[in-house]
Amino acid sequence: MFVNGIHFQEYAKLEYGRLLWRVPAYRERLLRHWKDLRHPHAERFAEHETEVRRILESPKGSDAQLDAELRQRGLSLRVVVKEIPSVFGSFF
Repeated sequence: MFVNGIHFQEYAKLEYGRLLWRVPAYRERLLRHWKDLRHPHAERFAEHETEVRRILESPKGSDAQLDAELRQRGLSLRVVVKEIPSVFGSFF
């Protein structure tokens, strides 16, 4: 099952990420977690941080516009959503 061309589990990560991102304390905690050298995707996050931040800051209704803008740069919303790192409870 897909939402806006994105697998529903990955789209859920985007939606939950957007919810948490709106709360400054959670945003700081996510960034600290994703940049932690113990995080297995810290390097990948560093490479895509600008795009990940941008989609997490975007409102839900902006997916089509955001996707169009990303495609002009050789990306897509689907590609960037895959770069949102997971959260690991052991050190979050």
